[in-house]
Amino acid sequence: MIGKIYSSISPFYDNTKGVNAFKRRPVLVISGPRNNDYTILPVSTITHKECIDPDYDVKVEPDKYPRLNLNRISYIRTHKQTTVHQASLIKEIGDLKAEYEELYLTVLEKLESFNKMVMDNAI
Repeated sequence: MIGKIYSSISPFYDNTKGVNAFKRRPVLVISGPRNNDYTILPVSTITHKECIDPDYDVKVEPDKYPRLNLNRISYIRTHKQTTVHQASLIKEIGDLKAEYEELYLTVLEKLESFNKMVMDNAI
């Protein structure tokens, strides 16, 4: 599972309905399992371009990386790692590590850089 992009069930707050809800979102699995949980990075289209982090968001263009089966320009958000239970990983979308190793290594480098920055700034 490591290095693969999955469709995952993610909670979110629906402002229009005023309730918590769930939707499927792509995620990149970066480690696990540990206690049935996997560490993941969100893969997002980022509607508001001013929210793109130039240091830690990795751009994925469908025409450059067609075997990842993403329909729109997306960003792997290396500064937003989290964990999900294995049951939340619904369907494999693509294999970043096997199909596009150079991009996968770029993601890992940015993740390591972010984690180092956090540790350097810890109190």
